[in-house]
Amino acid sequence: AAFPLAAAPLVAQQSAPVDSAAIKQVDIGGQWFRSVCYECHASNLADPDFKAKWAGKSAYELFDRMRSSMPESDPGSLTAETYAALTAYLLKLNGVAAGPGVLPTDSTALTSVKLAFPSLQR
Repeated sequence: AAFPLAAAPLVAQQSAPVDSAAIKQVDIGGQWFRSVCYECHASNLADPDFKAKWAGKSAYELFDRMRSSMPESDPGSLTAETYAALTAYLLKLNGVAAGPGVLPTDSTALTSVKLAFPSLQR
C-alpha cells in the first residue's frame, strides 16, 4: 500500500484506517532509532521545538535532512526505506498517527506530504 500523496497535512490522516504495513514501518523505524539514533537523540525529538521547526515543511525535508546528515559518523549510509521508517517513527513520536499506507521513499511523493502536528502549544 502506498502512503496517500495528497498535499493535506499528515495529521489529517489520523482518521483514516491504518494499514498494517504502516504500523510495521513505524515499528521498524523505532528499532532503527534505538540502535542508530538514540545515542545522539535520546530526548530532543518529541517536543514543541521539534514540532515548531518541522510544522508546515514537507516530509521530504525531514527525510532528506536525516539522509544527508545522519548518522553523524556516516551520513546517507542507511537505505531509503530505513530513512522513511525513521521519518514515520519521528512523526509518531510527535503525535502523528500512522497513515493508511507506508511513507514512501520517492522525493516527489514525500514533497507533497506536508507535516502538521497536534498541539503545537508550549
